[in-house]
Amino acid sequence: MPRSYLIFKWVVYSLCTLLLALVQMFVLNYVSVAGVIPFLPPMVVGVVASYEGSRASPVYALVFGLLCDLALAGAPAGFYTLAFTLSALAASLLAENLFSPGILCSFMSAAVCYLVTALGRCAVFLTRGTASPAAVLLEAGKEYLVTLPCLVLVFLLLRQVHRRTTVDY
Repeated sequence: MPRSYLIFKWVVYSLCTLLLALVQMFVLNYVSVAGVIPFLPPMVVGVVASYEGSRASPVYALVFGLLCDLALAGAPAGFYTLAFTLSALAASLLAENLFSPGILCSFMSAAVCYLVTALGRCAVFLTRGTASPAAVLLEAGKEYLVTLPCLVLVFLLLRQVHRRTTVDY
């Protein structure tokens, strides 16, 4: 793929990610279901990983995680960078080897990203001694279920980006 196509593709992905971050910031942060606020970033990483594979998606997740670390408070430095990079790698390997790109693949990839992020949170809370792993995993599960209806929006948006910016040679 020519370099200009790659640059265009990742600029469009970045703009869509910015749009989804704005939805998170100005809409979802004010929605609470069962005491849980939907959290889109792991889902975005999972859907991108389901389409872009194990070479490009960890790089995307690394940059997105770095930006989340800079923008979001509460997590230790580098938490989202590490969690999103590892989860993108795991989700993309799952997507490449077990599923073809689609809604089911995006569902599974997003679940992997939430699971890796939840396990990272467990490790953080265990080192701080502030919460039990069961409570953290229960909260993460509720967060995933509350965010799950947003998968349709994220999937449709990022599928269009992938379809319109990928050139087969």
